[in-house]
Amino acid sequence: MNNARQGRVSRSPRIDTDEIIKTARRRARAADSRKRALLGESAIPETDGGLALQPVPEVETGPVEAPRTQPKRPPVRRPRRVAPPEPVTTARAPFVLAVLGLIAAGIVGLLVLNTAINENAFTLQDLREQQAVLDASEQQLSDELADLSSPGNLAAAAERLGLVPADDITYIRLPDGKELVMPTPGGS
Repeated sequence: MNNARQGRVSRSPRIDTDEIIKTARRRARAADSRKRALLGESAIPETDGGLALQPVPEVETGPVEAPRTQPKRPPVRRPRRVAPPEPVTTARAPFVLAVLGLIAAGIVGLLVLNTAINENAFTLQDLREQQAVLDASEQQLSDELADLSSPGNLAAAAERLGLVPADDITYIRLPDGKELVMPTPGGS
């Protein structure tokens, strides 16, 4: 098992960060010198980055020449840094109280609505019970009316009252008061 671990080859190469940084600095200096050569500027000492802290070696030259005027470079425009907006400070307590108030109002509203619905359900149940009692009473009265209006019961009630069957039927016309006699069936 140990041999298998030692025999493995690491797939990710070891990264040397110092070497990467040095290479990046060299490339930046080379690009800067190419840029200066294209613009026709002489070598300007480095004033930024890691080399800005190193002293510039002075080279002795012969007689001092009059300083050449170098073409002026346009000023480097740096992007303006805009300060981030100030954090918005709103009072949290009123907001929290407002939200809690809305929640409480919603719960109370639901309870009131639920109570009203239940109250209506009880009222409806009472009305249905009354309707059932009234339906039974109506049915009983209808049965009694049917019994009393049968021909046999009508004849018995008429005899108790002293009524006799009529031989001739007479109708009276109301506008002029004239009597109309109807002939009896099977008679003259």
